Amino acid sequence: MKTEEIAKVAIEKGLSSIVVLTGEAPKQHNDNCVEIIGNIDAPQRFLKGRFETFEKLKSHCLVSTSEGKIILVLNEQSSTDKFTITGKIEIAKKFTSLGINKSEVVYTPEQLANKLKLLRSLFVSNLDHASICSTLRNIKAKVSADVEKLDDRKGNVERNFRQVVESNMPDAIKLNIPLLEGEPAIEIEVNVVLEVNGGSDIRCYLESIDAADLIESQFEKRVNEEVAEIEKYVTVIKY
Repeated sequence: MKTEEIAKVAIEKGLSSIVVLTGEAPKQHNDNCVEIIGNIDAPQRFLKGRFETFEKLKSHCLVSTSEGKIILVLNEQSSTDKFTITGKIEIAKKFTSLGINKSEVVYTPEQLANKLKLLRSLFVSNLDHASICSTLRNIKAKVSADVEKLDDRKGNVERNFRQVVESNMPDAIKLNIPLLEGEPAIEIEVNVVLEVNGGSDIRCYLESIDAADLIESQFEKRVNEEVAEIEKYVTVIKY
């Protein structure tokens, strides 16, 4: 409607003044957009606590079991009150800080002994803790003699040395440590693998078959547990 026509209608209705706005109306936007990132149970907790304010047909949930990731979107078509809550499984920081099952994380025996010395709370047995620290510190003192005795000048030093050193180490140490961030600690077996690298240079690695298997299975288990609760409220789509 033209301005003149609007004025005519206003006069007919007895209005003494009018205000005419031209141009596009300002777009609606959300000044406080809600995007939350948390542990894997974050979407479920948010959904249960706030679901009464959202419409089921305008919400959805994306799930990736392999990535251990859940993305909940509420009010999906709204530009003013859309909520996105992401839950993700992460390997526990205490676990990753030890470098277990990471070939690039290498220690000398002394470095590993010093690191484990301050982590006694992770050991199931205080005796195991004291034993492994002591063994690691004493390896360096006897390595030169063992290498000299085993060196047949035919390239068999590393193989023979490894057999002798491993016989002085515990078959495995038991740790009580969380594998996933935000999850309870569980008991696993960890092996200290020793290798000699020329002369008397010893390298230490931490390996755990238990941890590798449990982490893989826990990813799928935890995601499925959350999905079982979330799908009661919104549509779940796996990708």
